[in-house]
Amino acid sequence: MKKVIALSALLATALFSHLAHAADTAELQVKGVIKPAACKPTFTGGGVVDYGVIPASRLTAGAYTRLEKKDVTLNVSCDAAAKIALVTTDNRAASKVAGITESIRGGAEYNYGLGTVAGKNVGGYTLSIAPETTADSKPVTNLYAKGNAWADDTTYIENTGTLFSFAAPGTKTPLAIKQLSARITVETILNKPENLPLTQEVPFDGSTTIEIKYL
Repeated sequence: MKKVIALSALLATALFSHLAHAADTAELQVKGVIKPAACKPTFTGGGVVDYGVIPASRLTAGAYTRLEKKDVTLNVSCDAAAKIALVTTDNRAASKVAGITESIRGGAEYNYGLGTVAGKNVGGYTLSIAPETTADSKPVTNLYAKGNAWADDTTYIENTGTLFSFAAPGTKTPLAIKQLSARITVETILNKPENLPLTQEVPFDGSTTIEIKYL
């Protein structure tokens, strides 16, 4: 009996020792996610610049027809301050009328296509950014860059991959921003009437994508 009791006591001690050893460690996990700032661009009016109905009689034979300027506001909202640049893509580049926007701003890179109807190119337009752009309710300088250097003498917006950004006045270094408000001016020119299928309605179909790149 004593042997049994002694053996039982020994087993109990071994079990206690094992349990004590199993409980002498604990794991601490450190988790999280590094999330880059996300920015969302929107246009007032849903991003539609509507010229309404243009009577065919308004067009003059042998001449392009220049329409009135129209403005639309581009707003960019970021969930955290970020250095950003804008890049435009002409989604109707194949419909460009060569030279049609030269009277507004010389250079094919400023000419955006206005779509095609019955195989005829409707016209073109330019985009320009007003100097009174604001970021986080403060005035900023508009910048552009084709390479590594930023310049601040920009107005008209190219459609060839040029970066457009924003800096504190007097500087040429992109500024981290959360809220941006920029006025974009659209100037439109219609093709010569003899180059348009005016026996039917000729709708405008210009389309430009503005992409945000993070610097």
